[in-house]
Amino acid sequence: MKKVLYPILAIVVFMVMQCIAGIVLAVCMIISKPECIRLLKETGDVKIFTEQLLTGSGMGWAITLSGLLTIGIIAMMKMINWKTVLNFGMIDWKTGWLAIAGGITGIFVLGIFEELLNLPNDMEDLFTMMSNTLGGALSIAILGPIIEEFIFREGILGHMLRNGMNKWGAITTSALIFGIIHMNPAQIPFAAGMGFILGIIYYKTGNIVIPCMLHILNNSVATAMMYTLGEEAKDYSILEEMGGAVWAFPIVIIGATICHTTLRKFWTLSKTNITQLPEVEHEV
Repeated sequence: MKKVLYPILAIVVFMVMQCIAGIVLAVCMIISKPECIRLLKETGDVKIFTEQLLTGSGMGWAITLSGLLTIGIIAMMKMINWKTVLNFGMIDWKTGWLAIAGGITGIFVLGIFEELLNLPNDMEDLFTMMSNTLGGALSIAILGPIIEEFIFREGILGHMLRNGMNKWGAITTSALIFGIIHMNPAQIPFAAGMGFILGIIYYKTGNIVIPCMLHILNNSVATAMMYTLGEEAKDYSILEEMGGAVWAFPIVIIGATICHTTLRKFWTLSKTNITQLPEVEHEV
């Protein structure tokens, strides 16, 4: 029961902390920008009020704060193994490069697939605004990925694995949770697929070192594009740069094959560093 209950509690904590951080941010912004209240009274437009009130940097720090609070709480729930979570010495870099190569290829393929689905991106304006401020850019590109790896790979996936859940069930479940928790149609399939790849790597390495590297790389590229291109980033298409949608199918097939082959080799050559807890091996 514990292997299922604690991950559920971790998700609830994560969402509650985001709400609390959002409220704290709003209060701080209202205090620092009293003119926003006057604007709301004059126009009655909540959207304009929100746009004037919130800042990219403020949102970035609020998201970071909520993540840190979540890590603190799940750490008290003993869902984080501090001895291994960022232990570079555990990584066998002779095979680790295969995980990095497979991860990069997989993320690229997922990006193509995301474009093909063409789902609505409800967070696009927010991310563009955040990428143009220091606090927002740091949150998206570096702090956010590290925090999410602590919560979703080490906290949720690691807890399930260490408490006896089947590896593929745990990896798949945590990946789906990671996708759904983004609550943005355009991000859900991509995040779920990425969560599955990072989950495989986490299971074999036993920590979040390589998952953090891949997650930071992915988010940093996206942040750099939004900062450089601005509003034009919304219309940017990898497929168009590569010759159009006609190339989508062969690119996805070739990329997915390379990703699968590379990660399979990594899986075969790497020892498994996730350890089961003896006292819960027979837990039902």
